[in-house]
Amino acid sequence: MRKVFLVVAILLIVDMALQFYFAALGVFAPGSTNEEQFALHTANGRIVLPVLCLLVIAAAALARAGGRTIGLSVAPLVLVVFQTILFILGGLTGTTEEAPTVAGSIVLGFHALVGLSAFMVAYMLVQRARRLVATGSAMPVGDSEPKPVTTATNG
Repeated sequence: MRKVFLVVAILLIVDMALQFYFAALGVFAPGSTNEEQFALHTANGRIVLPVLCLLVIAAAALARAGGRTIGLSVAPLVLVVFQTILFILGGLTGTTEEAPTVAGSIVLGFHALVGLSAFMVAYMLVQRARRLVATGSAMPVGDSEPKPVTTATNG
């Protein structure tokens, strides 16, 4: 199951890289409407990415990757869902495709940053999954248990 976790985590980060490519393709595609340009980006973000995020959570849990890693595996799904919330918030500012507002543009500008954050978390999950396969622990050496707090007393 550890290898399955690794494979699914790799698939997630590859799909996130594709998601950035689909966004660039949407921006730079010649001669089509805005909605047509972003069809791949939209479909991937609404269908494939959430499914892969759920698979990563399940694989981490079944691989017994540890509480911190399983918790971290939930973050990409939360960030992907937050992407949709950003568009709802952008709409609440009165922005539309035909008439964007400054406030809406600021809110929607975070779409790329949240996507980058999700990619970074996916990268961390790949690293933890690789470590889990190699060593049996997803955590770096010395990070597996919290360190006790010690206090010094003056004599």
